[in-house]
Amino acid sequence: MASTLDYRKSRMQLACKIWGMEAVNNLFARKRIPEDLHNDLQESIMRYIAKALHFPFNEQEVEFIARMDEAKKNRQNVTPNGGVVPKKEFALEYNMFIRSWCEIIRELVKDGPEFLRRFRLTPNIRIKFAQELEDNVGRGLDTAYPHSDAWVEGPWGMNCHLPILGDTENNYLHFYKLKDENAFTDEFLSTSPDYKQMQWVMQYYEDDSIKPERGFVNLSDYALIHKTQRNSGAGSRVSIDTTIFIGDHDVHPDRELEYLNSIPRIGQNLYISCQKSELDDIENKKSQFSHYTSGNLRYVTLEEN
Repeated sequence: MASTLDYRKSRMQLACKIWGMEAVNNLFARKRIPEDLHNDLQESIMRYIAKALHFPFNEQEVEFIARMDEAKKNRQNVTPNGGVVPKKEFALEYNMFIRSWCEIIRELVKDGPEFLRRFRLTPNIRIKFAQELEDNVGRGLDTAYPHSDAWVEGPWGMNCHLPILGDTENNYLHFYKLKDENAFTDEFLSTSPDYKQMQWVMQYYEDDSIKPERGFVNLSDYALIHKTQRNSGAGSRVSIDTTIFIGDHDVHPDRELEYLNSIPRIGQNLYISCQKSELDDIENKKSQFSHYTSGNLRYVTLEEN
């Protein structure tokens, strides 16, 4: 079975060289976010979550997390896996978050924007409460299972993860590394409708010590398996997870609508219109591989003066 591991390493090396990222290992790199952009991102996420969970916004992190935990029961806008779903009622806050996100990625790739193959406009705001949501336990796509995003998104994206708020020391993304790189085959990254069917891959992996840090864009290849880790006594956390595409590769056809060819300027040349209300019935996704925003978002092109 063919192996693309060397290519994957070279792709990460290019990201470090072109975008000025720091290589943590051959398949994991990171870059610090300028403080002003990080502050804007953090505040926009807090306002978005406060609206989605129906609690009063507070800019103090400890108080914000306490209010978020108290509002845990208000989950009509949160998926079982903790994704915060945009709706009409807080579309403005969603656009403000996406605007901040676009500026983060624009800064990341500023020394080589052409190296970014496709830009995903649907990053996940993920709430991982101190205790797992009951309706997520045992689901095939529960991120508490070790997994690669390749299993549901195709083999060629790269994980992009940012811890944002809360107990990011004890509630975090835990990584695994290959026991023997010579044993790696592309079969490890096969498409699967859920994570359970791919757990056989774990016999080739072992625990790694990598822990994504706040204030950085953390980029990892799909060949690195990971899972949600909650240490004993962990509190809730908020993070971003999404994908970055580098190289001449296509995205999964069921995810194509999420991607643009360039990074837009939200409010200047693009506005994202939410088509669904909090009062609408929950609809099934197009497929296991579709995103929870499928059929909900419409991109409105704006004329710039």
